[in-house]
Amino acid sequence: MLAIAGGKGGVGKTTTALCLADAYARQRRRPLVVDADRGMPNCHLYAGTPGDRGVADLAAGATVDALVEPATAPPGVDVLAGGDIAPDAYLDALPTDRPVIVDTAAGAGADVGAALAAADAVVVITTANRDAVRNGLKSAALARALGTPVAACVVVATAGETTAIERIVEAPTIPVPASPTPITDAAVGAAYDRVAGVIGPNA
Repeated sequence: MLAIAGGKGGVGKTTTALCLADAYARQRRRPLVVDADRGMPNCHLYAGTPGDRGVADLAAGATVDALVEPATAPPGVDVLAGGDIAPDAYLDALPTDRPVIVDTAAGAGADVGAALAAADAVVVITTANRDAVRNGLKSAALARALGTPVAACVVVATAGETTAIERIVEAPTIPVPASPTPITDAAVGAAYDRVAGVIGPNA
């Protein structure tokens, strides 16, 4: 289970979750993206799925197989829609036999902490903006305080140098170019292939 985290809203966590899942799908995996942002549960909208059922139904006892919806984009990815329920009510019910990518909320509240603690590793998302980097560092620090390693840092919407960010985050850091259509953009896809390669095949 990978948690996608970043302290600031709007830095690209949901897009990253779907694009990283797309990278795993290209490895012939069948990844599952879980929307754990109950304040803004919009992952299904990005993925082109109805989102009629989701994490609240999983917490109520429904099976994952009965709830997941195949994404329109990217293909080969399943999505579990979000809802107004705390992640610790359903995280233990998520599968362990496939890549699971959890799209967390912004900030460092209890919901984020639950997802970070449950994950095997965390991917921190930021832009090159100083405030966004500062918030990303807080996410990395929270993950490590909970005993969860930071597998990678993704710097969204930049083609610039990320060595300084990598040094302070203390994790492999990959820039992702800006794009108006990131989920279908080949250059963005290549960047997330690099992210998946850094994280490794056991994710």
